Amino acid sequence: MSRRPRIAFLAGLAPYPPPLIGSSLRISRLLRELHEEFDIALLCLSDVSTSAIVENWELGKQLTRVVAIPRPAPLGKRDALWGSIPVSASAAIVTSLPGQRPRMFDWAWSEQLVDATRQALHELDIDAVWATRLWTAEMARAAGARRIIVDVDDFHGDAMVKALAEGEPFKRKLLHRIQAKNLVRYERRLLSRFSAIAICKAEDAALVETNGSERLHVVPNGVDFPETVDRNHASPAELLFVGTLSWEPNIEAIRQLVDEILPAMLDACPTTRLTVAGRSPTPDEVRLLTSRPNVELHESPVSLGEYYSRATIGVAPLLHGGGTSIKVLESLAYALPTVVTPVAARGLGLEDKKHLLVASSNREFAAACLHLLNNPAEARALGDAGRQEVLRRFSWQAAGARARAAVHSVLDR
Repeated sequence: MSRRPRIAFLAGLAPYPPPLIGSSLRISRLLRELHEEFDIALLCLSDVSTSAIVENWELGKQLTRVVAIPRPAPLGKRDALWGSIPVSASAAIVTSLPGQRPRMFDWAWSEQLVDATRQALHELDIDAVWATRLWTAEMARAAGARRIIVDVDDFHGDAMVKALAEGEPFKRKLLHRIQAKNLVRYERRLLSRFSAIAICKAEDAALVETNGSERLHVVPNGVDFPETVDRNHASPAELLFVGTLSWEPNIEAIRQLVDEILPAMLDACPTTRLTVAGRSPTPDEVRLLTSRPNVELHESPVSLGEYYSRATIGVAPLLHGGGTSIKVLESLAYALPTVVTPVAARGLGLEDKKHLLVASSNREFAAACLHLLNNPAEARALGDAGRQEVLRRFSWQAAGARARAAVHSVLDR
């Protein structure tokens, strides 16, 4: 009997323990879906031990191999962006040369992970590598892998160039601009380095030189759907924000909610409350913001179902951030009427006023939330329509089918 194909799955995060942030949730669900057809060796950077993942994670014992390697120590003065000026200058020069990987990836570089990958390639007769993020794909190359599918959740080069153009001057700015331009060039030429690319949203295809190549695959994010949804027991006037508490775009969003949006709503609806739920660690600023009246913080809840079920409106006032927002998909999966900014809606293909409400300013955001509170029938219809659209387009099973097709396309070649 012929064996199943074997793939090494390289990740910068572990799929355990819960609660999972967006990136680790994608890793966990794609591992589950890929395991339907492939034997998998998981090699990841994690502060959780290998034994803890194998023994406690539902899929751990079924994988061919699990290796969890501690995260590398901070680079300090050796960091390509924020280290010493000579190091930053050297990184700018080196990454200007053809064929070089961006040195800004070094912050996550682990020779232990490279060695573990090399060992797995040799001992397990690995057929292909699925690498989440560009730096793990580069570590797979360093280990000698040849068939590599790189899962690019977001492209950072263009965003970095734009941020530097709009930002204030600083000492290393010129060196950062050189590295950013080199990153754009590197990202555009990914298909010259890797066998295939998986992207989260179709519009990211414009950022890669494909020349009509079939090696570019859209593997969208998905969501875990509750089997039943009951919106009859929601708390009155409760807003819910979900997100990793230490991620800067989420901190910025919480700040907008507490300083601008919630006060504007309280003037018209004094019973409005804000619940913030997400994975710790929790920065002091978030603790201070959520200690205010009418605001409640829940750190690292095992499940978010209770909070989605009891909320009146889901809110995602993100001003920055990449990829596609799983928190928006989760909110809609619970038929929760949801208000977002254009950044939070990016790449989802959801329609304003049909599946959710999109607001471009804090004033518009508060007004949209108040409109839903004052029009419960319209809010319920919006939540139901959002859930149906997410059910139709954003299941992990559908994303998994696309991921498996990407692997098969590499194996077939």
